[in-house]
Amino acid sequence: MRAIRILSFALLLLALPAAAQTTFDWSMVGSTGIVPDPGAGHEFTGPSFKHSSFRTGTLRARYPVTNTYGSSSDDSPAWTTLWASYLDNSSSGSVTVKLFKVDDCSNTETLLCTITSSDDSSSQCSSCSFSSSDIDFANNSYYIEVAIARTTTAASEQLHVVGIQ
Repeated sequence: MRAIRILSFALLLLALPAAAQTTFDWSMVGSTGIVPDPGAGHEFTGPSFKHSSFRTGTLRARYPVTNTYGSSSDDSPAWTTLWASYLDNSSSGSVTVKLFKVDDCSNTETLLCTITSSDDSSSQCSSCSFSSSDIDFANNSYYIEVAIARTTTAASEQLHVVGIQ
């Protein structure tokens, strides 16, 4: 009986890392973005980033990515996926999410991954992939830039959540 309990406990411990891999290591709700132009006509509603009701054009927000993986001695998490939850309910608008790497010494910026929305009447989740070798917090910094565009106030494009896994 004791051997069965020990075996059951060991199997549980082995299953925990697999279960943990289904969640995102880093994420932010849309409403926490840094908007370079405070008067651009944006609105933060609950977790979402969107246009204020009477504005059109393109809004941009940036999200600084921090190393939440492992310990402070692990500067290269095995991340390979950028993920976004958004609403793009009109052909008169779009949501674009980009992950950038910035070399800390040369300031060279590299685009790693882009998500471009598609029209749908309900919220969607989309992702794109990049190489895990591109993530190195010892030598680089990272940010996500979101652009929400619309040409008419009837379009209701918005970002809900961005994440990396």
